[in-house]
Amino acid sequence: MSISDFNLIIWWWLIIFLLGTLSLPICFRLFPKFHDLGYIFSKIISIIILSYTIFIFGIFKLVPFTQPALFSVIAIFVFLELFFLSKNNNFQKFKEKIFDNRKIFITEELLFLIILIAWSYVRSFAPDIEGLEKFMDWGFVNSILRSKYMPPLDMWYTGKYINYYYFGHLMFAVLTKVSTINSAITYNLSIATVCALTFVSSFSLSSNLVHALSKKANYLKIFSVGLISALLLTFGGNLHSVYKISKIIIQNEGKFTLNGDAVYRAVGSYWYPDATRFIGFDPDIQDKTIHEFPIYSFVVADLHGHMNDIPVVMLLLALLFSVVEAKYFFIIFGFGLSIAFMTNAWDFAVYGLVFSIFYFLLKLSKENNFFTAFNSTFFKGISIIILWYIFTLPFSLNFIPMAEGLKIADSHSLFYQLFILYGGFWLINLPLFIYFTLNFYKNKLSKADLFVFALQIIATTLIIIPELIYLKDIYIFEHRRANTMFKLVYQAFMMYSLISGYAVYRLSQILKGSLKLIYLFIFLLVFIIHLIYPYFAINSYYGYFKNYQGLWGLNFLKTNFEDNLKLIDWMNNNIQGQPVILEAVGDSYTTYNQVSVATGLPTVEGWIVHEWLWRGGYDGPAGRQTDVVKMYESTNLSELKKLLTKYSVKYVVIGVKEKEKYKNLNEDSIKKIGKIIFESGETRLYEVNY
Repeated sequence: MSISDFNLIIWWWLIIFLLGTLSLPICFRLFPKFHDLGYIFSKIISIIILSYTIFIFGIFKLVPFTQPALFSVIAIFVFLELFFLSKNNNFQKFKEKIFDNRKIFITEELLFLIILIAWSYVRSFAPDIEGLEKFMDWGFVNSILRSKYMPPLDMWYTGKYINYYYFGHLMFAVLTKVSTINSAITYNLSIATVCALTFVSSFSLSSNLVHALSKKANYLKIFSVGLISALLLTFGGNLHSVYKISKIIIQNEGKFTLNGDAVYRAVGSYWYPDATRFIGFDPDIQDKTIHEFPIYSFVVADLHGHMNDIPVVMLLLALLFSVVEAKYFFIIFGFGLSIAFMTNAWDFAVYGLVFSIFYFLLKLSKENNFFTAFNSTFFKGISIIILWYIFTLPFSLNFIPMAEGLKIADSHSLFYQLFILYGGFWLINLPLFIYFTLNFYKNKLSKADLFVFALQIIATTLIIIPELIYLKDIYIFEHRRANTMFKLVYQAFMMYSLISGYAVYRLSQILKGSLKLIYLFIFLLVFIIHLIYPYFAINSYYGYFKNYQGLWGLNFLKTNFEDNLKLIDWMNNNIQGQPVILEAVGDSYTTYNQVSVATGLPTVEGWIVHEWLWRGGYDGPAGRQTDVVKMYESTNLSELKKLLTKYSVKYVVIGVKEKEKYKNLNEDSIKKIGKIIFESGETRLYEVNY
């Protein structure tokens, strides 16, 4: 790793560390019984509070989204914390907690820093912000960075706001603006940050479940449990790699063999995305699905909502376990669900359900009355939903839902396929689930047991739901269940991973003799198989670490579109605000719309299928696409001026992508109503003069 990249990582870490310290008094109050006092969650809390505050100020046009405004909010945050600490000897108590728990604080901080550096290093071997959803995600960040107020403008549909769940992108835009690091670098640092937060937050929560179960558990056991869950949740795969490699060996050899050459060939031919595209693809049928998990997200590195929300939902789970019975819980959880909704909408429903099941089980175990427990859960849930609605209202007023209703599933996954994807977790958790079921009404289950029991129930339910119903969207019939399965089983995978460490610890207490040895052997086998996946995924995507490129994500532009890169740099340095640009309309997942993505300046129409999804129909994007063709190819000056005025176009881009897209491009007409203000090679930027 280069010194310059290392320095950037340390500066980025220092910003997050300092922000996190602001929320330590909050954490100490929210997680008083956690053995680490919720230390690591202070980072997530501070980022959320800072981002939501600037978001609300921006929505009501009270404060612009600028660096001075952010530092002002931070200053207010500091003042409030100091005011709190100055009361009732709070500062002395605060210092004592810091001193008494310094070892675990340092341990978790080191874990966070190690994962942050390690994954930043991994990303530096393939840092390009290109492919899959990267253009979209980085474009959102850049549009937010250019926005004066909220909501941010859609960089691919001028005149409209982003109609997507962008709060996660806002959080990283906030960190980018505070750090002053170029967003082409912070994109990759953001991926590494989510990875690091995922690891340490799952470590904290899992280890605290054991701590809550037994205050006498020694630190080595607590640490081991946390590490097991953190490794499985952050870096674990499923049983697919072993299944597929075995299948390849059998197909090639005619029978299963451990012949070294056969195994080597099979291992070399394994393609890591197959573990996330299994049902519907192997065998090939008309029911293609998606079933991803965190390590796949970290490897392919789309800064997408389902990944951005992992630290948020880990915080939600920690809060649920810690303060579910506190009087103020419904306020905190309602706010937390609103952040989850604005980052990845599905998680609102998923973790609302987690609350309902856990709270109900907790009340039922204490009061032993079904109706009392149900009523308490119902009214607490209504309070949370009302607060969720209030907290998300500023976002929802500028957002149009994209779903088209529920449908009955007319295709179903084969059980063996579900077992290959989730059977490892079932083997680890099923004995404990049976124990919980048999002992629930005997009042033998602790609060930690009930929490894990609830997650077992929900995770399994999330896997079953897509077999019964799915949410209709613009996906073609062949992929009708894909998005529903994707969003639900992603959370199921995380829940199963999170509680696996606890399951091992608990069953080691319950099981005796040969049963205990058999279980531990099965667990170790599953643990190893799941952690084989990163070997295939990381090495394949990052080229076995042979070509270090650094953290800057625009090497692909420098190599393939150097003139466009020069234009982008010039525009970022010389154009203020968000005037409208005209550039070629692109198909999704292509390298079209580079300028709008890299500058955050809105264009008339970007990736058309994405806008089709976001705008709830094809007519609007299709009409704009036709108008863009006319603007580039028109020989009628009157028509050209009319269309440019219609969309308030200020700048016209003519480069290799425009010439590639529009074979009849008529630059002469554009010259007559504009002047060249930038030129490099075949790339030119015209400023329009109506």
